[in-house]
Amino acid sequence: MYASGNQVSAALTLRKEKSMDREIVVDVKDVSKIYESQSGKNRVLDKVNVSIKSGEFIGIVGDSGSGKTTLLNLVGGMDSASEGQIIVAGDVISDFDEKQRTLYRRKRVGFIFQDYNLINELTVYENIILPFQLKKKEIDDSLIDKFLDMVRLKEKKNAFPMQLSGGEQQRAAILRSLLSKPDIILADEPTGNLDSKNTQVVVKLLQYFSTQMGSTILFVTHNMELTKHCDRVIVVKDGKIVKG
Repeated sequence: MYASGNQVSAALTLRKEKSMDREIVVDVKDVSKIYESQSGKNRVLDKVNVSIKSGEFIGIVGDSGSGKTTLLNLVGGMDSASEGQIIVAGDVISDFDEKQRTLYRRKRVGFIFQDYNLINELTVYENIILPFQLKKKEIDDSLIDKFLDMVRLKEKKNAFPMQLSGGEQQRAAILRSLLSKPDIILADEPTGNLDSKNTQVVVKLLQYFSTQMGSTILFVTHNMELTKHCDRVIVVKDGKIVKG
């Protein structure tokens, strides 16, 4: 299904050796996110700085409420920073208005959520090609069939999400996000609802796309054991990056 453990390890080592030559695709500079409420200001992120290079598979960990999902939302253009700059592939997305952020999310970001977010009225195939249609990209059916076969979904190509298991739905959601080759993939607890077997399948699938396809992935998880598959781990605590 995937490259062997030795092949992946070799590819991972080679990618780390070449990482100095890779361009920075995400650059977060002195970013803060502040929410105001009746009780006052809540600084969820506080002067965060982090750079992510093209093709990196980054694990993001931290306690609940530490700010890791907020960081993901800001990079994904789902929210706007209160202070600082976020630059993605050369564009200062922190300066975007809502219309620009919507276009940015549609064309340049792939999202993988814990709850799959497949469209129930569409088949597996129709869900996967949706980003291609939104981005007006050419659809390569032979490539889609190749990866459907790789993740054991080819026979479910014309099935609807409700006819799939949780692991099958998540694999379909990952292919939907990855195959259209966005600038960055944001995965927010994508294994949170899966058993241990499907969790390993999903993480190895993400690792495959990172090592073999050069995808840039930010992977939020509570499971430190899963981060051994990542190139680098960012630890968020009380709104600050304390490691990474």
